[in-house]
Order: sequence, then C-alpha cells, then structure tokens
Amino acid sequence: MCEDIADPPRNLILAGFMGTGKSTVGRLCAQQLGLPFVDTDEEISQREGMPIPAIFASRGEGYFRARERALVAELSARRNCVIATGGGMIVDDDNRAALLRSGVGVCLTATPEVIAQRVGSAAAAERPMLHSDDVIARITQLLRERAPKYAQLHYSVDTAQRAPDEVAALVCEAYRRERIRIAVDAPAASARYDIVIGEGALDTLGFMLAGRGWAPPFAVVSDAHVAARYGERVLCALARAGLDGFLHVMPAGEAHKTLASVEAMYRAFSAHGMERTSAVIALGGGVVGDTAGFASATFLRGVPLVQVPTSLLAMADSSIGGKVGVDTDFGKNLVGAFKQPDLVVADLSVLASLPPRELRCGLAEIVKAALLSGGAAYVRLREAATSGALTDWRSPALLNALVDAILLKRAMVQADPFERGQRALLNLGHTFGHGLEAWSGFRLKHGEAVALGLVCAARLSHAMGVCEDALVAEVIGLLRSVGLPAALDDARDALGGLAFAPDAVWRYMLSDKKKRAGKLRFVLLRAPGDAFVCDAVPEKMAQDALASLR
Repeated sequence: MCEDIADPPRNLILAGFMGTGKSTVGRLCAQQLGLPFVDTDEEISQREGMPIPAIFASRGEGYFRARERALVAELSARRNCVIATGGGMIVDDDNRAALLRSGVGVCLTATPEVIAQRVGSAAAAERPMLHSDDVIARITQLLRERAPKYAQLHYSVDTAQRAPDEVAALVCEAYRRERIRIAVDAPAASARYDIVIGEGALDTLGFMLAGRGWAPPFAVVSDAHVAARYGERVLCALARAGLDGFLHVMPAGEAHKTLASVEAMYRAFSAHGMERTSAVIALGGGVVGDTAGFASATFLRGVPLVQVPTSLLAMADSSIGGKVGVDTDFGKNLVGAFKQPDLVVADLSVLASLPPRELRCGLAEIVKAALLSGGAAYVRLREAATSGALTDWRSPALLNALVDAILLKRAMVQADPFERGQRALLNLGHTFGHGLEAWSGFRLKHGEAVALGLVCAARLSHAMGVCEDALVAEVIGLLRSVGLPAALDDARDALGGLAFAPDAVWRYMLSDKKKRAGKLRFVLLRAPGDAFVCDAVPEKMAQDALASLR
C-alpha cells in the first residue's frame, strides 16, 4: 500500500457566508497547522488589481465567477494549503466538488443578525450581494438558498458565540483527527455518503452532523459494553456542536439482534419525539449496526442513519453497504432491509480497547476481502500477516489493510447495491460461516466462523477442481498467521467442549437466505482475485468440505 493512501496530503477548505470569519479563522488555522494560506477573494482582487465590488461594477458578476472557477482549478490541484473561499464560490457545484476532493471542507456559520453586525451597515452597502433595503432579510434569503450547498461540506461550525481562536482550534481539531475520507456513490440505490477514518473522530462527530438539516433529537444506539465506554463521549460530541441527543442501550451480543430489540428502539425513538429527519447513530459493532440500522430503516418508514463502528469487523465490512437486519429463531439475518447509511465514521482509537479476540475477528473479513481483491492488495495483506504487523491497531499495515478492504467493499456496493449480482461474492465463506455460528449458539464469533467458512470454501473449490491444493494450504496458513481458527480444534476454547455436529450445521446452512431455487449457493475461489458464485455444487461435496473442519 502506498503511504499516501493511509495519510494523503489534504487541503483545509473554509467556506460559508460572508461575515462568518473565514479569512480570520483561516489565517489562525494556517498558523496552527504550519500551512500556507490563500484567501480566494483577496487573491482575485490582487490579480485583477481592484477590489471585488469594483470587479462586479466594471466587469459584471459573470466575469468574477469565471475568475473564481479558474482559481478553484488551480487551488484544488495543490495540497496542504488552508483555503478561505469567497461566500459564493462553494455554491457552484463544480467548484465545491473540486475543492472537497482536495481535502477537508468546513462550513462556518452564524445567524443573519450576527452576520449583519459583523459586516456592518456601511460595508454591507458596498457588497453587491447584499444590496437591499433590509439587509438581514437579504442575508436570511441567501442563507436559505445556499443551505443545501453548504450542507455538503464535511463539517459545520457555528461561529456566532465563539471567538476566532476557539473556532480555529475546533477546525484544526477536525482536520487533524480525520485521516482518510472515502466517498461511496451508488446511484442505483440513491446513495451517496462518505466513510471517514480517523483517530479521535468520535469527538468531532457533532460537527460532521451539524448543518445537515436533521431535526433533533439524535438517537445514539449502543450496547451495554460500548455505551459504558463511549456513550457519554458521543453525547458530548453532539452537544459541542449544539445538537441534542439521547442514549438508548440494548443488551450486548448476537442473541439480542432481534425484533424485540428493534421494538424497544421504536419505543425510545417515539418517547423522545423523533421525527422523519431525526437521525439514528449506531455506535457499536456489527450487532448494533445491523439492529439499529434495521430500526432506522423502518421507524417512520425510514430516518437518517449514521454508522459509527467500534469493532474492526464492523469498520471493514458490516457498517458499509446498507445491509441491515435481525436474527430469528428460524435463521440468521432473515429479516432485514437495504438501508444505506448517510455517513460512516470509524474512529481507529477505539480499537485500543478492543480485546485481542475481537481484533482478530475483524481480520477475518479483511482476509476475505484480500482473497477477493487479489493483486497488490492480497500481496500486501499476506506480507503484513506473515510479519505480524496486523495485531497492533496503530500499525500502518493494519490501516492499509482496512482501507483495501473498504475499497473492495465500496466497489461491490457501488456496482451492485442490492446484491443482485457480483456483490454476492462478498459472501465468500459466509454460507458455511453462518451455519457454524448458529450451530455453536454464537460461541463462535462471526469472524471466527467466517475464517472456518473460508477454509471450507477453499476446500470445496479444490474438490470442485477449480483451484490447486496449494491455495487451500495458503488460505489456512494466512488465517493462522493472524490468529484465526482454520479447524475446529483451533477454536476449542471458544466452543467449550461442544461436539461437532456437521448435520446440525448443515441444517442451519439450509436456512441461508442466499439460496436460489431451493439450492445453496457457494462462492468458489480459483485464485486470489478470481472468485465466482456457483449454484451447482453437489451437496455431498459441500458436506465433505464442512466435515473436514473436525
């Protein structure tokens, strides 16, 4: 993995209406970050040899906007600059997209009254956009018109009651804590959202959500374990941005990924007066993300969803792509929906509190993604695994592996958001894995079951004659190198003496939702990067692959 993918150079872009402090705060941010500063209005004035009102008066707004577009093209090609934009520059769709691709965008806001006071009556009279008998009414109108554009900035910070030093500190904090931002664009699902990876990003979550126009309160849904550690921290992050929220806690564990937990969420959402534009924040691992996601998909026929995964497994897989649902006594994930999140925020620092077993479970999905990706991603993962570099959450190798897995998942989701085609490849190892997980009464964690399922899938592929025996050995070696089980004996402590019952596992597998025409479907592997879905696997061959785990 190239180092610039893990820590790419980025600009800091400050946008917002006139009088919100972009120039003042921008200079302070540039000082704190040690980066060069560009004020776009000043830059255009200097290049044109006259102030902005004179450009408008002598050459017209069209000429000025053309100069803005040219400057945006120039600045968005740079990196590691602090850029304060003119009030209208970011309203242009092309300008905004180009600048936001170059770095972190922060919208500074204030009330119309504060803006009018800061601009001053004399100066307002000289500003072409404010020409009106009622300046406050004109500012209110422009803010309303521009709100949908400003809402697309990555962060929003209200400056009305804050000194410039305080605003600059908040903006620099957001810039420093965010390390990678990956955009997901799935038009077929009307979904467009970002995956933000950072350290300490929980503390800036509120500023990511402010300015989106969502109605309070925000429902922070978590389980008992995660809520005890991070629940209040997230509520404080919301309060920093002036947002109201409440914490709803569900019992921890797969056994509580149920409709009963969803109903309890509905009751809490209703009791706190949530509306259709009130958001659910799923704070936790895959169980919380799936359960809270299903509640957000169905409460009031759908409310916004923010996934905040706290496990490596959820960061790499379940928080992305919009598959949410619950288990029933007749099968795992058989009741659910496609509900794309509006934002995914992965705070790497929470991995520090993750038990080693949970961290290893996340590696199972990362290994699966590398097997599907093949090529350079697989080589990087194999080298990192054999060197032991994936066991430390601070390891750049782990971050790179996580990003590789997310990029693979993004590509699949964008191409096939409703799993009607190639996205089914992501189920590599999962048909076996889900059966093993359910048979064990969830003594096996999802990642452990997936690891065993990958071994079964590799052996089945070999039995079907589509891969060499060496690939089976390589998959087993790769899983064991990161501490994951490749046979049931490797997981004997987790199983607690539970005797292997292949027939029982098979019965659970037969309830798999991925069946077609009554037959199980399996993802087979010819080689890393070369997988396919097969509907014609002889039942005996699949059962033999399962039995090989004993």
